[in-house]
Order: sequence, then C-alpha cells, then structure tokens
Amino acid sequence: MKRWYYFVLLLGMAGCAGEGADNRSQKDTTVYSYSSAPIPDSVKAGTDTIRFEGTYSGILPCASCEGIETSITLFDDRSFAMKEMYKGEQPDSFINKGKYDVRGNILYLKMDGAGIERPVMYTITPNALTQLDMDGKEIKGALAGHYVLIKN
Repeated sequence: MKRWYYFVLLLGMAGCAGEGADNRSQKDTTVYSYSSAPIPDSVKAGTDTIRFEGTYSGILPCASCEGIETSITLFDDRSFAMKEMYKGEQPDSFINKGKYDVRGNILYLKMDGAGIERPVMYTITPNALTQLDMDGKEIKGALAGHYVLIKN
C-alpha cells in the first residue's frame, strides 16, 4: 500500500508541473540524482538486438480515477514525450517531455520542468515497458500486471 501511495504522489507531482517548486521550505535539502552511464544504441538480449525507440501505450492503475491512459514515445535523440489521460468523471490530460537514459534493461525518464527530481523508471523488454516503483523495484501485489505499456 505504501508503494501505491508513492506512485499516486508521483503522478500528482507530475500533474502539477512546476506548481509549488518555488515554495519549497528552506529545510528541504533532499536531492535525488542518478549518474549517467554511456548509453548503447540498443540493448542486447541473447543474439537479438532490441530497439527500444518507439511508442509504448496502455492503461495504468489510478487510485482516484478509472485508469491513466498512457503513451510514451522514445526518440532516437534520447528525448521522450509522455501523454497521460486520466479516465473517469473528471478527465484530465498531461503531456510531459524530457530526456531518457538506459542502463542495462532499465529506462530512466527525467521530465523537463516537472519539479520531479527523481526519474520515473521502467524495465525494458523486447515489446513492453514495465513501470517500477519509486525505488526502482518491481511493483508487486494484485495490480502488478497492470503496470505494463505495450510497444505499438
């Protein structure tokens, strides 16, 4: 349940893109960072080469709505565009852009100007992205299989 709370909190922060960033208290000194490693043109899996550039889409779980229709497009220049449409009685949508990094089979999305200092992480498989929790670990529980975006 704690992981679910962090996921919802992260989505809420992304939705408020920049709001409150200037209102942080002086005592908030927490800094999240990750070091960039050389990025290969593709990820090797056995003898097959996986091209991770492209568009991935699906409906992710949502605590306060019917689901989040999500589409992430990864471009060759290491930039991305993420579109999120919150389904339900009060639909809302967001578009986030930024740069991505790939280390091993983990995709790190760093959003431009979203006020989020920690990247959103996904495991890359040949035809899908599986969202990880805020600590970069696999999401477990009854909804675990619903955090997958399929490559179009």
